[in-house]
Amino acid sequence: MIGGKTIISEEVFADLVKTAMSKVESVAVSTGEGSTFAVIAKKVADRVVPQVNVKKTDAVTGEGEQVTIGHVAFEVKVTVIYGANIPDTIVKLREMIVKEVETITGYQVDKIDVLVEKLLKSDELELAKPEEKL
Repeated sequence: MIGGKTIISEEVFADLVKTAMSKVESVAVSTGEGSTFAVIAKKVADRVVPQVNVKKTDAVTGEGEQVTIGHVAFEVKVTVIYGANIPDTIVKLREMIVKEVETITGYQVDKIDVLVEKLLKSDELELAKPEEKL
């Protein structure tokens, strides 16, 4: 087997977290493209875009060295849809983030701090709905 270093950038981890967030129904995610909800959320407020801070320790591999697993921790700021149970939503979000990150990168997720920064109310969604085409 050919050896060498593999480094996964923080941006990749942030993208994985955003992908996981888009899979949790009560979390508002604006990516600028994709689902209708994402477009609506973008129109409501640019602050809907999730903020993700990544802290990682890379895996160590090399000749004669024992292979260690990389570790990663996150601080995530999210917007939750008004009416959703926040504790349940955050549990689902954490589970989805762990699944995405560990499956794709092999890194162990040590911690996910979540700051619920905003609630998105249904009347804000109604105001942001695109006009119907005739």
